[in-house]
Amino acid sequence: VDLKVGGQYHFRVKGQEMGELDLRGVYREIKRPSRLVYSWNWQGRPEVEFGETVVAVDFLDKEGFTEVQITHDHFPNTETREKHNYGWNGCLDKLQGLLQAGQQDGSCPEPGTFCWNELMAADVGGAAKFYTQLFGWQTEAFSGGTHPYTLFKQNGQRIGGLMQRPHEQAPPHWLAYVEVENVDATVKKASGLGAKVILPAMDVPTVGRIAVLQDPQGAPLGVFQPAKK
Repeated sequence: VDLKVGGQYHFRVKGQEMGELDLRGVYREIKRPSRLVYSWNWQGRPEVEFGETVVAVDFLDKEGFTEVQITHDHFPNTETREKHNYGWNGCLDKLQGLLQAGQQDGSCPEPGTFCWNELMAADVGGAAKFYTQLFGWQTEAFSGGTHPYTLFKQNGQRIGGLMQRPHEQAPPHWLAYVEVENVDATVKKASGLGAKVILPAMDVPTVGRIAVLQDPQGAPLGVFQPAKK
């Protein structure tokens, strides 16, 4: 891959029906970070060698999220276009599945679901040693906060956090977080329903906004609003 205007790329693709095919092309337009245009040529079997087509990929800002639009043009006929539409959709479906399966980095698929577990420990080092030996977790220091914080990881994915308990009188405990669309609105609603605010809403740099509540039965619960990406 030579990622510049006029640069070429070459991929070898292996499929169940066609076997191995070569995909080649030239980058026609590169507009970082919003647009990529390149030519598309299949080689390896007569039925796919129908000439050059053109792919345009646009990355659009949609309310703080990125929408990806793919346009594939200049096909010789409708049948060829439909086959490629099927291929693109299949690839994107697989990508979505992989992203959802690997979404264990502190974010959640949707608001209202549990998304993070945090251990408030009396002995951070001792707790890290216990859980790494018990479950085979790994640990990693997190440098984005204002206080020392350790991440628990499993197979490279973030699964929870570890920090020193804020008060010596409080017993060591695990705290679960639920993702919400708006932390401040959730805290206000919870207070109206009888909950107490243990930790007022606060920002965690590069991560999001959090608060800790105590429900009417006395059980603690964290709420988390992820930072927009």
